[in-house]
Amino acid sequence: MRRWALFLLGGLLAACPAPVVEIDPGGPLQIWTAGSLERVRPEDPPRPLRPLELFAARGEVESFQVVLTGPKGIKEARLEVSELRGPGGVIGKEHLSLYRAHYVEVREPSPSLDPTNRSQGPGWYPDALIPFEAPGGRFRAVPVDVSPGRNQSFWVDIRVPREAAPGVYRGTYRVIARNGSLEGQLTLTVWNFELPLRPSLLSFVPLWHTKTKAARKELLLHRLMPGRLEAEEVAELARDYGLNSIDLGFWSGANAHTCRAKPPPSVSELARAKAARQVGVPIYNFTFDELDVCPQNLLAEIRSWAANLRAAGVLHLSTLYPRPELLDDGSGRPLVDIFALNAEMYEEARRSGLWEEARRRGSSFWYYTALLNPKTPYAPQWLLDYSPLNWRISSGFLAYNLGFSGILAWAADYYDLDRGQDPWTDVRYFDAGKVYNGDGLWFYPGQAVGWPDRVVPSIRAKWVRDGVEDYEYLRLLRERGLHLRLGTAAEEMARSMRDWAKDPAQLEAVRRRMGELLSQPRR
Repeated sequence: MRRWALFLLGGLLAACPAPVVEIDPGGPLQIWTAGSLERVRPEDPPRPLRPLELFAARGEVESFQVVLTGPKGIKEARLEVSELRGPGGVIGKEHLSLYRAHYVEVREPSPSLDPTNRSQGPGWYPDALIPFEAPGGRFRAVPVDVSPGRNQSFWVDIRVPREAAPGVYRGTYRVIARNGSLEGQLTLTVWNFELPLRPSLLSFVPLWHTKTKAARKELLLHRLMPGRLEAEEVAELARDYGLNSIDLGFWSGANAHTCRAKPPPSVSELARAKAARQVGVPIYNFTFDELDVCPQNLLAEIRSWAANLRAAGVLHLSTLYPRPELLDDGSGRPLVDIFALNAEMYEEARRSGLWEEARRRGSSFWYYTALLNPKTPYAPQWLLDYSPLNWRISSGFLAYNLGFSGILAWAADYYDLDRGQDPWTDVRYFDAGKVYNGDGLWFYPGQAVGWPDRVVPSIRAKWVRDGVEDYEYLRLLRERGLHLRLGTAAEEMARSMRDWAKDPAQLEAVRRRMGELLSQPRR
């Protein structure tokens, strides 16, 4: 039998780097499926192929993975997924998005300071998801070669049409390679309710490098708001992509490193910027970042910015602790309309009563996390090598149960140009000599796959998106008075920053119960 040598040059075809090996395309092919909350690493043992059952509302995105492996390697593999046929007709292929998982190496694990929530260690992690339709550059989605005994996962998003009739839809998926082909069956139960295009959970996830309309649309497809927008694009993004809030982008310059603020824009300048972007969604300005560590409290500067923002009708968002002097602008209203808190700030605000006082006076709260706070290592972390539930629970059950109305991330696509970082091969973010893998990198630059004006999502962005959809389930349950019929199941998913569910099966069971309740005929 003819043997084919595979030379892993630049990662053009390979699932993840490995020593130069030979692939025998006459070797057997094995496939299995995995849920969206599973992280399938290259060395994980293969599993039996079982029927795939999915459940989703109209307007929701439901995902699954198809994993392939072979003891002698796989040559030129690709995935096909059929249209789904059900009682209301067809969910066509235009509603399917197919990706190949790109593996990145965690060389040094992120810090771990709590036994209940730790890095999953060094090694290769599936993270960037290369779309099948990307033209290809240094990397392409398919066909892909897989080294002997290694796994390669494909990711599939099903965007359930808003007009889909409820019921069971059936389809197939097939892996085709030089080694042969294998097929599996899937069913999708479409529940009898709909998620809104515009998510209820607000967010701020700014782009640092690829500041294009195409990149902003990619974030919005993941139910994440990209921060500042050009005035001429907001109407389309609100109408067609679910834009639910806008940052005006006037930065004070004051953060934990500078501890110095420039004067605010005039009221007229702020008002003009707001008027140009008015599409019926909240408009805010992210102004100050973590000033609580500064030796001077910058209260005068905060008052000055807050006064101009309020006069212009713009909400004031800052990552500040709700200390008493920030809760009264002279009229009884807080200086900050939206306090973004990390886990430490949240716990202290609840202990002190300042959380309740700020809310009573009209403020709301968003959740954020960055690096690893040594005082709250048990809280959900946004680090690549932490478990998937860290990402999904924070934007879903934890945000809803603890009373957050939004989430804030410091960056969507950050990588360090000064040190020549290539995020496709190096996911390290450095701070004070420590490594925080994937911090600020939820989307990869598209140049490497032939899309210079776009970004490529990570699996972690999918988990956050799914959490935003969980948040929507919880809101709908309460809105319809069905939350009591769920008992304490949703509450048990996240009782506090320390006490939150670590078992994906538990989350999936609760989500399915919520979907079944919401799918029942309304009285």
